[in-house]
Amino acid sequence: MSGGYCNQVAWIDLSSKSVYTKPLDGEIKERYIGGRGFITRWLMDMVPPSVQPFDPGNALIFATGPLTGTNVPTSSRIEIGAVAPETGIFSSGSAGGSFGTKLKRAGFDALVITGRSEKPVYIIVRDNHVEIKDARRYWGRDVFETDRAIKADHRDSRLSMACIGQAGENEVLITTIMIDRVRAAGRGGLGAVMGNKRLKAIAVYGSGSVPIHAPEPFWNACEIIREAAVKQFFVKRWENGTYGNLTRYQGVGALTSYNSRKTTFEYIDRISATHYNENYRVGRRACVSCPMPCWTTFVIQSGEFKGFFGEETTATTFKEMGARCGLHEMDAILKAHSDLNRYGLDTISTPAVIAFAMECYEEGVITKEDTGGLELTWGNRHAVIPLIEQIAGNKGFGAQLARGVRICAQTWGEKTMKYALHVKGLETVGTDPRGQPSWGLGYATSSRGACHMRAYANYESGINNAPGGMDEKTMIRISGTTEIGKRFSTTGKGKAGAFLEDMNAFGDSLGICKLMSRAELGLPESLVDVLNYATGADYDTEGLYRVGERISNLERIANLQRGITPADDTLPERYLHEPVPEGPAAGQVCDLEPMLNEYYETRDWDRADGYPSTHKLNELKLDRMGKDIE
Repeated sequence: MSGGYCNQVAWIDLSSKSVYTKPLDGEIKERYIGGRGFITRWLMDMVPPSVQPFDPGNALIFATGPLTGTNVPTSSRIEIGAVAPETGIFSSGSAGGSFGTKLKRAGFDALVITGRSEKPVYIIVRDNHVEIKDARRYWGRDVFETDRAIKADHRDSRLSMACIGQAGENEVLITTIMIDRVRAAGRGGLGAVMGNKRLKAIAVYGSGSVPIHAPEPFWNACEIIREAAVKQFFVKRWENGTYGNLTRYQGVGALTSYNSRKTTFEYIDRISATHYNENYRVGRRACVSCPMPCWTTFVIQSGEFKGFFGEETTATTFKEMGARCGLHEMDAILKAHSDLNRYGLDTISTPAVIAFAMECYEEGVITKEDTGGLELTWGNRHAVIPLIEQIAGNKGFGAQLARGVRICAQTWGEKTMKYALHVKGLETVGTDPRGQPSWGLGYATSSRGACHMRAYANYESGINNAPGGMDEKTMIRISGTTEIGKRFSTTGKGKAGAFLEDMNAFGDSLGICKLMSRAELGLPESLVDVLNYATGADYDTEGLYRVGERISNLERIANLQRGITPADDTLPERYLHEPVPEGPAAGQVCDLEPMLNEYYETRDWDRADGYPSTHKLNELKLDRMGKDIE
């Protein structure tokens, strides 16, 4: 392949402070494309099941795709992966901003980091050069301070930063790695992996460009995708970012409220897009190469936090810190969300564990004495904001919550298990699958725990049976039926779930964003030409899809090797057995089993041991141990 790649990977050992570069192997490009595919293959090869998340032998990998840094819309993504301390299994996540683009322009497809430094360090990457430097003066600073300080010390505002805050330094299990201050990747505690390695930050800038195999047809293909993306998404993103979806979740009874005791929020008007836009929003932003401004900036105009400026407001902001925790004061939600970014805490898992603790407090399982005097009543801003600081510092009552929902429930006793909303140790996002059943299947089967982004289904119908985010042609393409558009039908959803997981696996490997590619623009037939023009490869539609399927199955084998069984492909008790008490989804539970059965059948996985069949492994050129075969 003559384009799309820099054909250079930096291998960094923090124990010995050594850096060496190796050319990118042609076979891994063909079989795994880039990004998430590279990460999964390298982790399988380098990190056996005996290696634990905080062992020096755990690899922390930053990988781009062949489209990263090009003109393809949304192609600024960086994929970050490691064995996650919260779950004990592989985790990888994608972030936008400019880090991925600048890493490619600096001449590297990936950074593979192993070992553990004795003292805090950071890595500086510039045109074809990598250096490990002393970071003791930055240790103890938050994400925003670290970003500013490193840029100031290098006198270069062009640097893109991947860093951790105090939460990562303190090895809190619900941390992420922050990109360009406010974009996050690495649910499951990858920020803690970075902190355990004593790696404070990676700063990147490159002045080069990404080679393109066939420039003219490539640019034409980019323009076709851009026009389609703008037509489909621009107006919605310009008006309401992603947080406009909040009212849709409310309207179908899928908005996690009060730790999913309810699936609608009575204060929705106070946390709505309209209220935010009219009273707080001051700007709109987009990532490098993206025509869709999905995130916004804000200023709090009055009250306790008057004058406070923040960035990166999304649906997660209002779903998680808002409805999930019963918090309905917009200024407190915005301040709390900004604090999560500042400390490097997971903006899904942290509100989830706080909401879990609130329910336990309400039920009398924990008391004010246990919480160190914090009154964990629903929506209490005076408890939530100090508690975030405690979690980040791994101190006080926050030190218990810093371990995540699963460990808290195991510690606090059997009674709390039904309040613990997680799959395989990773907390669910604030979309309740009793009102959005396809997301329930996605939580159950996701390779990194309860992640909505692995499948990221958007085909179920909306309010009053209005169309969802996918047209009928695409529904049939991914499942063979339009029945998947009916919210409470289970027909076809197992097949659709498997297809979308594979589609997103190759999308994460290309280096593009799911906010563009989660429907027809993410289909292999929509992307195969632009990939071939960029790289000089000769994938066909089936071949591109097969790459995603190979990645999904390799992640599955890795999980099985680390102790996951088919019994773990399930949902919390509340979703399966506790009917929604009121609202548009009243009386519903998530009917997982028929979807899961169809999923396994589509995957050709054994329901007893969870492994892919010999036939499927041969199709994907893998053996049962996850090694590549001819």
